[in-house]
Amino acid sequence: MGYSKEIYDKAFKFISDTKKAKEQAYLHSLDALRGLDKNFRDIEVSLSKLGSELVMVAFSGNTKRLDEIKEECEKLTAEKNKILKAARVEKPGFYCDKCQDSGYLGGSVCGCVKEVARKFAFEELSSSLPLNDCSFDSFDLNFYPDTDMADGSNPRKRATAILNLCRQFANDFPSVNRSLLFMGDAGLGKTHLSLSLVREISAKGYGVVYGSAQNLFSAAEKEHFSFSGTQTAEESLLNCDLLVIDDLGTEFYSAFTASLFYNIINSRLLSGKPTVINTNLSFNELEKKYSERIASRFIGGYDMKKFIGSDIRQIKALKNI
Repeated sequence: MGYSKEIYDKAFKFISDTKKAKEQAYLHSLDALRGLDKNFRDIEVSLSKLGSELVMVAFSGNTKRLDEIKEECEKLTAEKNKILKAARVEKPGFYCDKCQDSGYLGGSVCGCVKEVARKFAFEELSSSLPLNDCSFDSFDLNFYPDTDMADGSNPRKRATAILNLCRQFANDFPSVNRSLLFMGDAGLGKTHLSLSLVREISAKGYGVVYGSAQNLFSAAEKEHFSFSGTQTAEESLLNCDLLVIDDLGTEFYSAFTASLFYNIINSRLLSGKPTVINTNLSFNELEKKYSERIASRFIGGYDMKKFIGSDIRQIKALKNI
């Protein structure tokens, strides 16, 4: 899974805290029962005394008394359990029976941790992105004219084809062998479909990193030149299950950014990790700004789709006037 270390740490802490909370609640219930039931208190005192005697008798070799103590302990324990059952006080179970709340199973991270990490990652994305507003079902094809343009292209048919492509991409993930490059003017639905992909693929339990090119590259550059020895941001860009880069072309472009961007594109293609990129630039503009090497990677490993039509945001705004 491509979740960040912070997300995994949060998941491990959640499971640990849940275990502690259950144990504390159990101890609190026992204290409450002791205050209400004298018989329960007497049984616990007796069991404690018998336990101390048991150790001494075991060393003495008095097998007869040893058997008597064991029998007394069994009777008192049965009475204690009967009281506990009547009071509905039960020992806390594990959050995960498989790993017994250790977080690891067979030397690997247990599925319970991955499931909690998935929930935290989705909550984190949902809090910072309008995922509730963006889904495949809310992608309204009526905003795209159903008429052929001068070059023979039809905006609605093209938008329909791209929508179906995205649905299939999400359905097949992670068994997809191509990345996606969305091109076209602002307000044509590129971000909407990208966020819909984020929504669907995050919900399936995969680690997704989403952000504008400016924010993602700036975070990696700041971390690189902080000399802290950590490369969490860059590692996330390289290793997450799905990387979505929005507004490519609006970032401040430097020698570091150029090297980083090529490394991201090339490394993720080589490792078979899909990427989704949105840009207002044409392919020729991309090639001119980011070099022929990157352009060739787009041609070889990306499904490139151009959005056409009118600015949907403007259409919506004019309707509200």
